[in-house]
Amino acid sequence: MSQILLVARMHSYNSTITKMKVIEIHEREARVFQRTDLFDLKGYSLLLPETRSLSAIDLRELHDGIELRALGLIGYLPLTDKIALNLKPKFPINNFWEMLSIADESYSRILPVLRSYQNSETNAPHLILIKSYCYFLKEILSIGFFRDYKEKSVEGYCRPKIDIGKTISRFVAKGQELHSYSNIFEFTKNVRINGIIKNACVSFLKIISNNNDLMGEKLILKEALMVLDYVRSEVFHPNDILLCSNLPKWSQDYYFGALSVYSIFLGYSSVGFLYGEKGCKMPSFLFSLDSIFENFIRNSFRSALIDKQIAVLDGNNPKHQVPLFQDNKRFPIKPDLIYRSGKDRKVIAIGEVKYKPKIDESDRYQVISHAIALNSPIAFWISPASNGPGGMEYIGEISNGIKFFHYKLNIYNDLIENSNKMISDCLSLMVQA
Repeated sequence: MSQILLVARMHSYNSTITKMKVIEIHEREARVFQRTDLFDLKGYSLLLPETRSLSAIDLRELHDGIELRALGLIGYLPLTDKIALNLKPKFPINNFWEMLSIADESYSRILPVLRSYQNSETNAPHLILIKSYCYFLKEILSIGFFRDYKEKSVEGYCRPKIDIGKTISRFVAKGQELHSYSNIFEFTKNVRINGIIKNACVSFLKIISNNNDLMGEKLILKEALMVLDYVRSEVFHPNDILLCSNLPKWSQDYYFGALSVYSIFLGYSSVGFLYGEKGCKMPSFLFSLDSIFENFIRNSFRSALIDKQIAVLDGNNPKHQVPLFQDNKRFPIKPDLIYRSGKDRKVIAIGEVKYKPKIDESDRYQVISHAIALNSPIAFWISPASNGPGGMEYIGEISNGIKFFHYKLNIYNDLIENSNKMISDCLSLMVQA
């Protein structure tokens, strides 16, 4: 999905977001609303136009109200001016955090509206923190960094304010009548809270230095470092967040948000993905479980099989695609997983990842055609286990000898242990083939 762009009026929700009614709903769950919650007296929709454009929900009219069904996105989604949805995955949120940290998620689905995250003993992915920090930093750059008067002592010719006692003892008493010791006040950005902001910018920039997908964040961090060039970098301590209370009202919230995110990054505090009324406020991210689950599976295989000299390729990338038919290139095939081994880059297996409870007929025909086109000896469907422990299931063999298997991954308990078992079971089948 392309990056979501919301109009500027979404910013007005930041001040009233705590007054909104937050309804928790699981992904792909249906909930019935009163018609007056979603439509006005004239029958016009109250849904925010930005929300309607996301394809995150589906509405169906019933005799006793409006049925709203959440689709594949999860996160905090403002529905109307008075109602917001907290879309949650059906599996444990800790496993979602783990899955998100391994998946190649772009974090492009970000809403310019603040939401409160629960306090939790989980580690938030760094990219969420970087995106959130740059959200606040961009606002600080827009209004200007905080400046304060700082006393500075100067020796030399007369400048206000002259320290009479030190001038007499240091200069006049020694016969240097034209020298003085002065105290002046300098209006400067070189204050402790800006030094902490500079330190945070350097820390985040080191993480994303090799990430070309975060060019916007890099530019924001570099611009801030240029503005703070002469500011002395300061180490952040947990109590330093109280420095925000001395700032002007127009910059206080942005500094507090930036330092709160940096505090989470340093491990002084922690957040979970769910909504918490009194938790840390950060921008709202929407995630597609379909893409996250697919990327998690692919990256798990990649990191585990690299030592086996087995490459795991993404068939959605055009350079890895081959035509379905031999005499034309009109229909390139796009398997989610292509396993290649050896110097001759021979295809030893393919896989299709589906974040859905059941594999239907179209999914079966899709994988069969991909396996035939790539001359793969085996093929997998990989999906979450909707109930039970999951595991490998043999589906069948077609006339040319290609064998098909369905692996149901248990994502409800120890995710890493279960994914390692999945990789081991699939690898043993590849070796046999």
